[in-house]
Amino acid sequence: MKIRKLLASALASVMVLAAVPALSLAEGTAQLVGEANAMRKLDTTWTALEKAEKVAMTSGMDDRNQVINAVYQAALNLPNVDKDGFSDFTKDGFFFTVDGMLCSYDFRLRNELDTNVEPVAETEKVVLVKGSGTGTSVADAESPNVFLVAPYYGHDGSFTNQYKEEAQSIAEATGGDYLLIQSTAATGPAIAENFTDKGVVIYDSHGTQSGTSSYLCLTTNSGITQQDYQNGWAVNAGSAAYIDGRYVENHVNATLSNCMVWMAICEGMKRQGQGTTGYALLRAGAGVVYGYSQSVTFRGDYVYEETFWNHMKEGETVAEAYNAMVSAHGIPDPYGDAYPIVMSPTDPFPSNPDAAQVVTCDWILYGNAEPVALTNYSLNINDVQMYIGRSQAVEFIRVPENANQYELVWSSANEAIATVNGNNRRGTITGAGLGNTTVTCTVMVDGQVFGAATVSVNVVEDTSLRDALNVENGTLAFSTSEVYPFEAVQEGDRHYVRSTNNGVSNSTSTLTTVVNMEAGETLSFEYKYSSENNYDWYTFRVNGQQVQHLSGTNNNNWNTYTFTAPSAGAYTFVWEYSKDVSVNNGDDCVKIDNVQYSGDPGQSAAADGDLDGDGIVAVGDALVAMRIAMGTQEATAAQLAHGDLDGDGVISMGEALEIMRLAMMD
Repeated sequence: MKIRKLLASALASVMVLAAVPALSLAEGTAQLVGEANAMRKLDTTWTALEKAEKVAMTSGMDDRNQVINAVYQAALNLPNVDKDGFSDFTKDGFFFTVDGMLCSYDFRLRNELDTNVEPVAETEKVVLVKGSGTGTSVADAESPNVFLVAPYYGHDGSFTNQYKEEAQSIAEATGGDYLLIQSTAATGPAIAENFTDKGVVIYDSHGTQSGTSSYLCLTTNSGITQQDYQNGWAVNAGSAAYIDGRYVENHVNATLSNCMVWMAICEGMKRQGQGTTGYALLRAGAGVVYGYSQSVTFRGDYVYEETFWNHMKEGETVAEAYNAMVSAHGIPDPYGDAYPIVMSPTDPFPSNPDAAQVVTCDWILYGNAEPVALTNYSLNINDVQMYIGRSQAVEFIRVPENANQYELVWSSANEAIATVNGNNRRGTITGAGLGNTTVTCTVMVDGQVFGAATVSVNVVEDTSLRDALNVENGTLAFSTSEVYPFEAVQEGDRHYVRSTNNGVSNSTSTLTTVVNMEAGETLSFEYKYSSENNYDWYTFRVNGQQVQHLSGTNNNNWNTYTFTAPSAGAYTFVWEYSKDVSVNNGDDCVKIDNVQYSGDPGQSAAADGDLDGDGIVAVGDALVAMRIAMGTQEATAAQLAHGDLDGDGVISMGEALEIMRLAMMD
């Protein structure tokens, strides 16, 4: 039904312009049909697993491990489930993939919660209370508004009103608005949409933990896409779903308002995740993120939360409130064994999350009631050189340090070379393409330009990767992850690259190239991997689709893989090596060499509406643009380069309609 509504929306937009030939429309909707088929596989898989669970429980199995094992064995025998995509099962369940889409069976959430409570009425699922406080000048938060995410209200009787009362109390202190989204209204898209203009966000929900991230559990999978599951930002759990910080990072439509995110009981910082969710929220613009090293108890978080926020509402810094909380109640959780963790620009994920943490974050909820004028300013850097795909933070230095009467506007002179996102304290520059450009920080006071500061940006290629990876006379350009990058290695007569996250638990090393290919052209490469079998993995993806997923060792031999383009377009190739929590066995790496493209790589075209790179602006390009504009598909770098006609960094519905006009003119 969701797909049919989506198609109806797209068709309505198209018919405003003119009737589209049926054949062209059919070709343009082929990918939508493919997505519908993928989601149908998920539904079919879960129908079978739920049947296996019911049979196990009605056959007299009273041990949870027996039920989990029965469902696990059923999953192993399903044709749509990837045989190499299983995790080991734990006391709660297991993770698996269906055509590369991440899924989870969780016995606890399905069978051990008090879900037979009165459902929340439709009119109560979204509650907005306008601020009635006296209003004070927000400081670091940049917004007085408070957002409470509560998927399990109305689905689990063990939840209380404590976080509702706290969230409203914070909004009262700042003079902001209080927004509650609960029950099935707390969808992934709704959460991402409402994250952007909040100063405080509180998660009040159950959570779960995979090998590499921590997730917030939702009671509905509405709005979660195939791409979300394939990227691991979201997990399908039948009619429910989980999302992590990367989902928010990749779906928000603006930089966050330097908010504080309190992750309450949702296991947001468990050891295995190594701060994945926290780092993603910080990259999206959050100023500070709070969570726990393990599953925390309700009572433990309640006493922490009340003390912490009482101090924050008195104008103290996060470090001061954290220390007061620890002094009053001790650590870890007084009713369990979870340690509180703070992540901020000055507080990285701790090397030992199950130990006391020294917190330095000076973020404050609100400051002086009186306005403080800005008298001078500067940026901490004036020029930067970076590789494609790498990022550089730029700090805004205020004079005086507590100035609050200003706004910053961050802009890039050429977003094809570098993009920038920022707030009133810092900007983040990311290399997008080779060349030189300028990033400008415009300072506004009372709606007028007070001044501007610039950063000269030079985006260069990591030539060591090009030299080591290409076959002789090859010209492909490559980028690699900022953390644990692939590095060039000379070994005898062979010059190659290898991943560098060996010996690092819960880590990922990635290598990427983008090639515009014609149908029938090929990209081949040699590879060699060694890892702990069924725990650490070498994965090769093409446009997000997993085409290689290997573990163990290939006997120290170099093998060759060849990909053939089924159609013309831009192809994103990603090589990845991922490690689990352990650090033993094997060389823990993948090696890549002799990447060869059968055609001419050429150069990316300017924004022209040709999203599939076939040299023609067609109805199919417009439909893809509409899907991106509606948020049901994430734009690739190549699609954004061709579809962002006005250069504002996004593809809007207006641009989708303009692409449709261009298609009809040809």
